[in-house]
Amino acid sequence: MSLPRRTSSGGRPSKEEAEKLGEHILQEALQEFIAKGLDASRMDAIAASAHVSKRTLYARYKSKDELLCATMDYGIAKHIRPVSTLPANGPIRERLEAVAHKFLEASLTAEGRGIQTLLTWLANYRPDLQNKIRAKAVADVTGVMNQILKDGYANGEIAFSDFPAIAKIVFDLLFSLPNYEILRGMGPEYHGSQSVSLDKELDFVMAALRTGVVFSTNGR
Repeated sequence: MSLPRRTSSGGRPSKEEAEKLGEHILQEALQEFIAKGLDASRMDAIAASAHVSKRTLYARYKSKDELLCATMDYGIAKHIRPVSTLPANGPIRERLEAVAHKFLEASLTAEGRGIQTLLTWLANYRPDLQNKIRAKAVADVTGVMNQILKDGYANGEIAFSDFPAIAKIVFDLLFSLPNYEILRGMGPEYHGSQSVSLDKELDFVMAALRTGVVFSTNGR
């Protein structure tokens, strides 16, 4: 990502310029963290890569930890964003499948895999940061599933209405587990998320959502 061109004539940058510069810094920081990890990444190297001064970088982020959290939030949100372009209507099963494939597609890019590697490292060595980043990420991604489930309930396609409780479970079944299996065995034969069949997972999820038995929180 190239440094955004200044359009204002001197003085403070416009709000749009400041936002573009902020995104540029976070993108450069993301590449640095993915390539070198948290410990080996340096604030001065990130500033140089982003073509900003260390003073500018520290004015926005007081520490490397703070920059990492902002960078991971940015990276995860960037890969969630394409899901918002999916149709907001249609059969729930088709929408769940489309969303799962979209998440898989994003997570299996080089950058997506790098983000996951960073999260794994943080879970082992900096759980304080990992928990903070993960909490926001889970809220963002399950929010997408939550809306689909609400629509399904309103349309009479599913019987279960405890959306916050099951959105994370549905996400894990349709994305987290397939993603783990793919990453564990991914090789040259992998041709993209569309080659992944989610039929069995969707059969199970839809059967449970229609009855509400499997996802019941009262032990039934």
